[in-house]
Amino acid sequence: MKKFVYLISPPKINNNFYKRLSSALKANNVKYFQLRLKKHNEKKILMISKKILRICKNNNVKLIINDFPQIAQKTKADGCHIGQKDTSF
Repeated sequence: MKKFVYLISPPKINNNFYKRLSSALKANNVKYFQLRLKKHNEKKILMISKKILRICKNNNVKLIINDFPQIAQKTKADGCHIGQKDTSF
C-alpha cells in the first residue's frame, strides 16, 4: 500500500509560502492539501485559495478548504472539511 501525506496549511500565509508549497508538492508524496485559515475573512481566504488551487492542480494534489463550503464551491476545490462545531449542516 502506497503511503501519502495530507498536508495542512499554517495559520498564516505570507508571500514566501506559495513558492515553498510548490516545492513541497513537487516531491510527489502529498496527496491532499488542506487550507485551514481560522483567523482570516472570507474575501482573503478566497484570494489565497485561488492561488493555492493553481499550485495544487499543477502538482496533481487535491485541495480541501476548511470550514467554508461556499469558498470550496466558488474555487472548485476538491472538497471541504467541516468540523462538528463549525456549521449547522
